[in-house]
Amino acid sequence: MKLPRPFQASAAAALAAALLVSACGGGSGSAGTPVSASTATPQSASPGSSSGSISAFGSVFVNGHEFDTRNARVLDDDAGSADLGTGALEVGMSVDVVPAADSTDAHPDAAEIHLHPLARGYVDAVGGSASTLTVMGQTVQVTAATNFSDHRACLAAATPCSAITGLGGLAATSGSGASAVAGSYVTVFGYLYSSGAAGSGSSIVATLVSVRDPLASPVAYKAEGVVSAAGGTALTLGGLAVDLSAATCRSAGASVPCSGAYSVGQVVSVVGATAPVLPATAFQPGLAWLRSALPVATDGTVVELEGKVGSVATSPASFTLRGIQIDASAVPAASLPAVGDIVRVTGTVAAGGTAVQAGAVTLLHAAHAATYGFEGDAGGVSVDSTANSYGLVLLGQRITVNAGTRLADRSQRNGDDGPTANPFNITTFQSYLAASASQHLLVTAQADAAGNLSALSVTIVPPAPTAGVGGRVDATPAPVNGSAGTPTVFSVHGLAVRADPATVIGFGRDWQHPLSTQVQAGDLVLVRGTWAGGTLTVTAPVGPASVVIDKGTPQGEDDDVS
Repeated sequence: MKLPRPFQASAAAALAAALLVSACGGGSGSAGTPVSASTATPQSASPGSSSGSISAFGSVFVNGHEFDTRNARVLDDDAGSADLGTGALEVGMSVDVVPAADSTDAHPDAAEIHLHPLARGYVDAVGGSASTLTVMGQTVQVTAATNFSDHRACLAAATPCSAITGLGGLAATSGSGASAVAGSYVTVFGYLYSSGAAGSGSSIVATLVSVRDPLASPVAYKAEGVVSAAGGTALTLGGLAVDLSAATCRSAGASVPCSGAYSVGQVVSVVGATAPVLPATAFQPGLAWLRSALPVATDGTVVELEGKVGSVATSPASFTLRGIQIDASAVPAASLPAVGDIVRVTGTVAAGGTAVQAGAVTLLHAAHAATYGFEGDAGGVSVDSTANSYGLVLLGQRITVNAGTRLADRSQRNGDDGPTANPFNITTFQSYLAASASQHLLVTAQADAAGNLSALSVTIVPPAPTAGVGGRVDATPAPVNGSAGTPTVFSVHGLAVRADPATVIGFGRDWQHPLSTQVQAGDLVLVRGTWAGGTLTVTAPVGPASVVIDKGTPQGEDDDVS
């Protein structure tokens, strides 16, 4: 949900927006639980290639593995540049890790880390309730686990700008053509989400949205996706019509004529130095090349993939992941993932290099899990019996933090998220947080069927006197709406809220369409106030640090950003 404009002027408002983005879904699910495993690909085997997002540093954590990066080369697949060094890495970046020859599951050692952003350019639109962006004609889905970083020069200026920490802080392009005012310039990392059906195209599930000043580079503007239409030197990627008449086209490492170079269903990257006319619906790139949906395409290679399930079939058992066909014959049909689930697959590349035989499937985030956002000061950390797992107490809630949790420290202005400056990872979690100058956290968490919370992300942010929660209103105890002199009381995942009725604001699908200010069970809400005595208290007057935003009962998939 997009906050009303008066609440978008500060970093605090951006944190509030991030909390609301995290509040989604209904039903149940659990993070980091195996859906099914077989002996076809033992979990102890080190994958031939690990494709996922960076969850923490020190060295680099990808797909739960801590890869030693001391001898690794960091390569930008777009620019074809020399070793960038590990200082170029950020939490949330989607990367392909090529292990060293002597790498093992017990001691993973990276030989190469390939950076692979999917879109780069100006934000043309920011969706409201749907929690989406449009960048270079590509629809970008922002989820509870999406990281945001801001590297603009203005952050360190004498009069600094406010850091963008969430969806609500991004500016969309206004106007069109010569009079257009460009929106925020971003680089988007994540996974392609495709049903696998011919002509269906794809969207991007974002793991990191990195805000920067516009680049002066041959790859300053980029789109990558599944081709939904092609003919001659024209093709369509998402909502972007691409004209290849002036481009250099490549396939299988060689230059090819651009006319007829690519076909529907293939994954293609296009890049250029010149921005398209805004909003971006047409683009004339300087370079285009065929991508593989797989990090490697050699038959029999062991691979590990993370992404969002696009379609599921039970006979024979299979599903699509990032447009890749996954043979799930070793997985019981009753345990197959659902459409929209975010999973990790370990398996072997099948004959022809276009499919994967799954040996193990791990559910990372259920499509219809109840997801919550919390903001406040850490109340304590305990060590769980499971290795690399902790119990974090925040606003009275116990939240499990494990190797699958994305960890970031954004408490320092324009801070470096690289592994040298920020060794915040699961092995150092307790000691790092204890030594941090700020104990103020922004946490997104998923609840399983029993109500147990598992953290999707934990971000240290600058100290603040406020606290907040985002999620669905509990049915028990039943909400009580107050009037003048009588507070409105309700709870979110058992967290008690006591609010002055004057601070309750109701919004529909966007802020221009107000709803009733009566809080009801099942409503999706964002609450910010002060935390004391086990209660989150919201007092008048309303403002970014003191507000209850009630979105009402979620209506369909647009309200589920998980």
